Amino acid sequence: MAETASDKFWDMVEDFDTCMVVTQAGDGLRARPMAPYISEERREILFLTERDTHKVDEVEAEEQVALTFSKHGKYVSVSGRARISADRALIERLWSPDAEAWLPQGKDDPSVAVLVVDPDMAELWDVKANKITQAWEFAKAYLGDKDRPDTTEYRKVKL
Repeated sequence: MAETASDKFWDMVEDFDTCMVVTQAGDGLRARPMAPYISEERREILFLTERDTHKVDEVEAEEQVALTFSKHGKYVSVSGRARISADRALIERLWSPDAEAWLPQGKDDPSVAVLVVDPDMAELWDVKANKITQAWEFAKAYLGDKDRPDTTEYRKVKL
């Protein structure tokens, strides 16, 4: 069976250990790096956080967020809606030694929460060409044989 665009999205985001979470901050935007927990079965992207943070205030004021992922020729941009969850079972499931480093008060502390992102749409860029092919494609585009280099698979995904 052929891989769907949605399958490709969930497969790609599994490979990232950090993403930039962008929230609305008053009249501007604010981005910060966070460690994503991918829940394909829930169709959500989850982040452990503390309740008393600017990002929580920003999400509670405006639920629309953007996530950006980048790593070794793979790029993903996600638009979605965010909310804050105090679900203790979910926090327990996500907890790890890495989480403990960022949240030393421990998983049972009431200040620990989950930033839950329900993705609506994503754009995927996956560079498929090796360096030699990339150079050839750039040369053809430069010489006018093509509009632009053909090195990357691009998909827009409705989630």
